[in-house]
Amino acid sequence: MLEQVAAGVSGGYLAVLQSLRRRATEGGLPIYLVGGPVRDALLGVPVKDLDFVLIGDAPELAEELASELGGAVTVHPRFGTATVEVQGDRVDMVTARKETYPHPGSLPVVSGSGLEDDLARRDFSINAMALPLAGDSAPVVDPHGGLQDLGDGLVRILHPQSFADDPTRMLRAVRYQVRLGFEIADSTQSDLIATLAEGHVSAVTGDRWRQDLEKIFQEQRAAAMLSTAMALGILPAIHPALCDGSGLNRMADTEGLGPVDYLAALFMPLRSADGEAAAQRLNLPTAWLRVVRDTIALKDLTPSLAGVNVPPSAVARALDGLDTDAVAA
Repeated sequence: MLEQVAAGVSGGYLAVLQSLRRRATEGGLPIYLVGGPVRDALLGVPVKDLDFVLIGDAPELAEELASELGGAVTVHPRFGTATVEVQGDRVDMVTARKETYPHPGSLPVVSGSGLEDDLARRDFSINAMALPLAGDSAPVVDPHGGLQDLGDGLVRILHPQSFADDPTRMLRAVRYQVRLGFEIADSTQSDLIATLAEGHVSAVTGDRWRQDLEKIFQEQRAAAMLSTAMALGILPAIHPALCDGSGLNRMADTEGLGPVDYLAALFMPLRSADGEAAAQRLNLPTAWLRVVRDTIALKDLTPSLAGVNVPPSAVARALDGLDTDAVAA
């Protein structure tokens, strides 16, 4: 399967993969391809990025790789991780670790560990598989039934407390469900609903929720993902105003949309005060906040501009100063 992965990547990704395979094969380096790349390779879909876990010091290895390949490194010492950028491609490298959560929604406390603990900390079984880089025919390491769930088309968490530990996993569950055409496992959906009822969503900062929403906005089926998250009660739990999907429904079959379009669709049905409150909850950056405000303002203007006798000059004056993305949406 490694040959399949290598055949599908190029540039910096391929250079990093080849270097790490050589180190694993010739030097016995205990390093694994892990998570999404393994999942996608097993599904036969293009591998878009590479993630590695090392039983050892990942930042140190990242520095060595960058020196060898002429790249740059960003180290995140709190989590024992590093990002190597080679030829414009970014590769994440993680020190195998164990995570514990002091309370629901908190960031984890991290300690070094082995592969078993590292896979156990992951979000879903389909993302908790690893492939050794040493050898060409090594079997997939799959302690949580990810292969079975891939075959069954299921998104399943690894333990009942998973959503309470990190409620943002709820949005990720929806993202994988819609992107892959899977179903959320019954037990996982029950745990999701229970976590919502327990109120743990409020423990997560707006920045963290916004970052996961930004990932959804980048997806091809973002409108369906947001509608599903709304129907499950995830978005209303983040802020009660995010409960009207009429703006998203208008975009369900529209192609070529970008993140700002989905942001506008999400906020379009809201009243001004509710839009401000939801934007504050998500700590939207200034540019996005303007899109939200102008989208709502434009919606309120639309009835007065719809008359057949409204002159173009009146329309121009009404739209003057509004964000172009809001007008386009």
